[in-house]
Amino acid sequence: MWATGVAAWLVVVAAVGWLEYADRRAGPPPPQGTPLMLEDRVGPQIELLAWPGHLVGAGFVAVVCWAAGRGHNRTVRVRTTFVAALTSEGLYATYVWWLTQENPQKPWIVAEEAFRWGLMFIGPSAGGLTAAAVWIALGRGAGRLSFPGRLVLTAAGATGVLSLSGVYLLRQAREEGAGESIREVYWIACTTGVPLVALLTGALVHLAAARALRPVEAVRRELEDITSHSLDRRVPVPATDDVIGRLARTTNDTLDRLEQASARQQQFVADAAHELRSPLAALRAQLESALRHPEGVVWGSVVEGAATDVVRLQALADDLLLLAGMDGTRHRARVVEDVDLSAVAEDLVREHAHLPEAGTLKLLCETEGPAAVVGDARQLERLVRNILGNACRHADSAVTVAVRTDRGSVVLEVLDDGPGIPPADRHRVFDRFTRLDESRARTAGGAGLGLPIAREIAARHGGTLTVEESARGARLVARLPCGLHPPG
Repeated sequence: MWATGVAAWLVVVAAVGWLEYADRRAGPPPPQGTPLMLEDRVGPQIELLAWPGHLVGAGFVAVVCWAAGRGHNRTVRVRTTFVAALTSEGLYATYVWWLTQENPQKPWIVAEEAFRWGLMFIGPSAGGLTAAAVWIALGRGAGRLSFPGRLVLTAAGATGVLSLSGVYLLRQAREEGAGESIREVYWIACTTGVPLVALLTGALVHLAAARALRPVEAVRRELEDITSHSLDRRVPVPATDDVIGRLARTTNDTLDRLEQASARQQQFVADAAHELRSPLAALRAQLESALRHPEGVVWGSVVEGAATDVVRLQALADDLLLLAGMDGTRHRARVVEDVDLSAVAEDLVREHAHLPEAGTLKLLCETEGPAAVVGDARQLERLVRNILGNACRHADSAVTVAVRTDRGSVVLEVLDDGPGIPPADRHRVFDRFTRLDESRARTAGGAGLGLPIAREIAARHGGTLTVEESARGARLVARLPCGLHPPG
């Protein structure tokens, strides 16, 4: 658009500059009142501009528009080039027609007038009008004008036609040579013409705006009918590539995210209910059996078993609450402080060495000194605890925890010598409530929330958690941005 407008302006500048140069080559202007004043000074140049000069100028504008359209598809380039050529040709032909009419009457000054008016008005208007026409052509999509293009075209067309009509009436009155006629046209224009132009322009722009805003009303009606049970519906997208079309596409993208979030929520609720039902059913069956047959019941054993189920239910409830809180504030830690991940790993390895789930496992912790991470200390501890606990449940004899820094990141690596995770399941293990078959067979197995929680925490701190290749067992690697929190 800008390149085409500048090209149209340069054509006018070159033409009027050439006329001024030819006029100066013809010598100084003749004295006023002499017959020499009527001699033609730039007639040959004007004839060249009349044919084929203005066509050459329009062709130059078309070439520039075509070259500037690289990156657009061929249809858009052809359309904008045709519009640029047609607009500039119409403007140039009008300017040249004025020169051909003016030169026989005032040959001694026509070059100077063309130069002055060309630089002040004709050149800028030619560039602006041509650029505006190309902008409107670019705003078209699938044969339809964009909303701004319709308003511009309607307002410009209406005011242009009505103003041209007024100018024509003034010219007719002037040619009649009657002062009374000019005064009548003046008063008619003041009392009727100007209000009529404003009224008609406003009415046409209103009609164009109402027609252009029909897609917005269609989007509003569709959104009004969409409920939580019909999130699969989408609003209609107009064919134009303007703000209305982008609004419709953004709305549909938002509906896509809402539908996915609703599906995840429903699945989460169903999985949570399923996980809660099993320990509750076991706890109920155990207590009801003891109540029905109290004779011979070892109440200490019953209470111990019930307490185990309650602990499992409490841990599951804590995990569900943590996930619910993180879903609302993803990728944003509420508390920000400097956390030494090496110290956290060392403390948790010493703690797990004395837990029953570790059994006879050999736990090793390898660190290279302090490894600072900016974030929430409680969440980062939960990340390490979940990964380490998962490794202890699946390891055969040993678990190794390593913390190091690597090119601006703190790398936490937990390696066990258990059966490992098949490549096909390495993404699935991070889905909520997902447990592999072997894990389900273990009475000490979790609810399938440990690794999903760990990955959520890593994402909230700007990092990642992945399952990577290892010679034996599973190898989980968390990468977090390292750095110290600025003081104060």
